[in-house]
Amino acid sequence: MDLFEELTEELRNLSEEDYSNRIKELEGDCVCPICPTYEDCGHGENVFCITKKSSCVDMELGCLCPTCPLAQKYKIGVLYNFYCHRGTEKEQREG
Repeated sequence: MDLFEELTEELRNLSEEDYSNRIKELEGDCVCPICPTYEDCGHGENVFCITKKSSCVDMELGCLCPTCPLAQKYKIGVLYNFYCHRGTEKEQREG
């Protein structure tokens, strides 16, 4: 099991409130809001590598996933990326 799989397992076992709090913690290392592809939909969307693809991103204008501290910590973002448009790391792995 790699670091990302360990994280998703941890998140899967949390209560809804604890999950929300943990995602907020992870947002501290997230670069989604400064990415060229990011669009602010007013939903406070980010941490796409873990949560879900965006409901409003429709064009890939550049990707910061490979340089994201969150992605680097969990060793993701190079093989799969553009999470906001293509789906989470898990979704892309399962393809």
